Amino acid sequence: MPMAMTTPSKAAPERSPSRERADRGAPPRRALAAHVPAPTSIAARSGARTLFAVPFANAMSDADIAILARALDLVTHMYPKLHHSPTSPGLVRLDLYSGLFLERGPAEGHWVLEGRTWGHPSPSIAHDWHLRAAAAARRLDPTVAVPERLTPAVATAL
Repeated sequence: MPMAMTTPSKAAPERSPSRERADRGAPPRRALAAHVPAPTSIAARSGARTLFAVPFANAMSDADIAILARALDLVTHMYPKLHHSPTSPGLVRLDLYSGLFLERGPAEGHWVLEGRTWGHPSPSIAHDWHLRAAAAARRLDPTVAVPERLTPAVATAL
């Protein structure tokens, strides 16, 4: 009995969506996330303005980190697992163009809550953010000076 010979199919092989995306030059979603620069490098390169800085001193135990996280709705990155990361140890988005960054201070046990913006928030809103950051820092360091509230006439004049 003669053997039947098969010929290769001329039909195009099925293509996966990720393969098509690679052919079009668009990176897969996981690759996009890997190329997002760290918040501190964004500020250094893109010209963010510093609205205020609240320095404080604290050893930052896990309980202290939890206090800040709850008081400010802070997202923390205190313990990088693989390497020293350039990202801020903590971040709160204040509005679409502004954020509150927890940064290490000049010496061990010193910290700074720094408000930065890439936009133009009103002075009264920026002052409210400053008050909130100072109140949270004061919970960890009672020596933190809390700025006085602006009166309505002063807030509109800024």
